[in-house]
Amino acid sequence: MSAEVMLSVCNVTKRFPNVVALDRVSFDIYKGQVHGIVGENGAGKSTLMKILSGVYKKDEGTIIFDGEEMKVKKPIESLGLGLSIIYQEFNLVNQMTVGENIFLGRFQELGGMKKVHARARELLDSIGSKIDTYTPVEDLSVSEKQMVEISKALSYNSKLIIMDEPSTTLTAEEMERLTHIIHDLKSKGITIIYISHRLDEIFDLCDRVTVMRDGKVISTKDIQDVTRPTMIAEMVGRSIENEYPPRANNVGETILEVKGINTRKLHDISFTARKGEILGFVGLVGAGRTETVRAIFGADKRHSGEIWLDGKKLTINNPGDAIKAGFGFVTEDRKQQGLLLNFPVGTNITMASFEHFTKNGIFDKKAEKEIIEKQIEALSVKTPGADVYIGKLSGGNQQKCLIARWMELSPKVLIMDEPTRGIDVGAKYEIYTLMKEIAEAGSTIIMISSELPEVLNMSNRVLVLSDGRIVGEFDPTQVKTEEIMAAALGEG
Repeated sequence: MSAEVMLSVCNVTKRFPNVVALDRVSFDIYKGQVHGIVGENGAGKSTLMKILSGVYKKDEGTIIFDGEEMKVKKPIESLGLGLSIIYQEFNLVNQMTVGENIFLGRFQELGGMKKVHARARELLDSIGSKIDTYTPVEDLSVSEKQMVEISKALSYNSKLIIMDEPSTTLTAEEMERLTHIIHDLKSKGITIIYISHRLDEIFDLCDRVTVMRDGKVISTKDIQDVTRPTMIAEMVGRSIENEYPPRANNVGETILEVKGINTRKLHDISFTARKGEILGFVGLVGAGRTETVRAIFGADKRHSGEIWLDGKKLTINNPGDAIKAGFGFVTEDRKQQGLLLNFPVGTNITMASFEHFTKNGIFDKKAEKEIIEKQIEALSVKTPGADVYIGKLSGGNQQKCLIARWMELSPKVLIMDEPTRGIDVGAKYEIYTLMKEIAEAGSTIIMISSELPEVLNMSNRVLVLSDGRIVGEFDPTQVKTEEIMAAALGEG
């Protein structure tokens, strides 16, 4: 017996000024399956999802949903048919309660707030969530907000739920919970479209997968008929023999010494880093990885401890002191902490080095322009121009601009916290190559990543943190994943 088609996309085309975002896209999604959609930024995934959810109107083609042609003009109509989307950036009202968010705009039809919360309780219970329906959404964790979004989708009796990059900010434990919920929804006959840059999740969760590139469908296959190298090659349009470049290999003498750093969160953090080394930090969420580098960079207050660079003891009381001493910091949250999204690409590149273009109180615009152009070319930033708002660029190009900001300062130590978070596989390789070049040019990189394969393939050494302490040091070419995880869990 063949599987029943829940969604059929037939020759769907969408044009914007100067670009064809979707070019005759066609594929089928079967009822009760998890269907992965992968592709680099700009492949057309988001445009297609917005058409399905009623945000955009297609120019050509046909969409058949649950046996009938979809002709929705706005999101509420899509929801009414039983098709919901959970965006990467949640669509919730922070000041309202969980129950109010789940049934926003439908209080009267349920018969008042008491029934709203009673029905919300039923929905949350159905996915195993114990969140209090009277809790304000602003008090929830990211994973709890996701549970609210899933419950909201179920409240519309959704037959198909689109999940757009659902795991980006989840811990391993939270991801495990989401996986359980997805399997449970699937067992109830609910169809899921799962969009993710994390290919491990696609192979673990999905029954079928569609690969998109440049607005076109490249392939749709059962997951067992797909190999990882083939999927990557289809996504990027070229073969990437390895997902990681060769490891940086010109490690020199010790350049950084951190001695006995203590903060409210950290306990006696001590380690060394060498010139040209990529030093990886591993640990579970809350282990103290980011707190360690923030303390070194002067962003968090230290109770005690010393930082030595090039044999000299440093006085670092704030990030400005750290920058002058030779540190750079690519923050984990580029949108909230790293970039000025409504400012030009050029400003975002040069904002840490304005004093380089200022002489006698006069700002040298020509010198700044030369630096911007040099860095855009050196890092192969894809942008229509230096004056374009950086928020318009893809995640990978935003990240390159963030790295470019520090390149002009030639930092001795570059801290990179989650350097490839939310970046597609092709752009990841470019960032990895850039990191290798930075290290081989003589800078030291401290890399924090929640993706263990990334740390093990890029680092020369790996330090494991647990509960605010360094609990292990490993050679990434020799260590087993199980040993790293045991140390991170405090079992080493």
